[in-house]
Amino acid sequence: MMVRRFTTTVLPPVVTIVLVALAWLWATAGDRVEDYVLPSPGAVFTALQVNWADRLASATWLTVSETLLGIGAGVAVALLVTVAAGYLPVIGRAFTPLLIASQAIPTIVLGPILTIALGYGMLPKVIVVALVCFFPVAMNLLAGIRGVDDRLVDTMRSMHGTRASVFWRLRFPAALPAGFAGLRVAVTYAPVAAVFSEYTGSSDGIGYLLMQAIPRLQTDYVFALVVVLTLMSALLLLTATLLERLCCPWAPKGSR
Repeated sequence: MMVRRFTTTVLPPVVTIVLVALAWLWATAGDRVEDYVLPSPGAVFTALQVNWADRLASATWLTVSETLLGIGAGVAVALLVTVAAGYLPVIGRAFTPLLIASQAIPTIVLGPILTIALGYGMLPKVIVVALVCFFPVAMNLLAGIRGVDDRLVDTMRSMHGTRASVFWRLRFPAALPAGFAGLRVAVTYAPVAAVFSEYTGSSDGIGYLLMQAIPRLQTDYVFALVVVLTLMSALLLLTATLLERLCCPWAPKGSR
């Protein structure tokens, strides 16, 4: 059982990563590609090691803080809207156009507007991340609540179930797996949203360091920053998956 699980779950991504690393090593060996176009893995690791204590550690912590605060705010607002819509379906119908409108404005446009209005601190970045996370979580939760079988609802009401008990015992638990599916999407893009918002105005953070490194053609440093950003997204996705397993043990394994 463990061998089968390893070969079907762990082995495929490991093989993919190894193949990509080998292709990267081959491309950068023997001066096939210029260093400023594609640095070697060793150069990227060296740039990561040399710059970590100087600026990269503090910049990473700032971007992580913005991302976590934005995720928390976005999920909290999504839960409030979902609970309100569960008790009063008209609220869900009223908020649906606003949910769609929140995604109609690109992040790269919204960031400068918030920076002008709120300054260069963390708040504009947190708001951008919250907006990015709010939409997939709220839409998936609302879809899960609306998708509950009416026969189950009628059964609970025939057993004198109140609106609150129907929501908390049936609709909300049934919608949680869909909500976590939205959360997995949200946490994957949340660090990217934080970096984009740092592009529009900041004095620190991974986005700020990228703006400094790209014009100077410090490609190894840029790749090091991308590696940090990728690891951040991967850890957030893993955390969301583990939270789903803890909160939704009844969810089908294929949905995770």
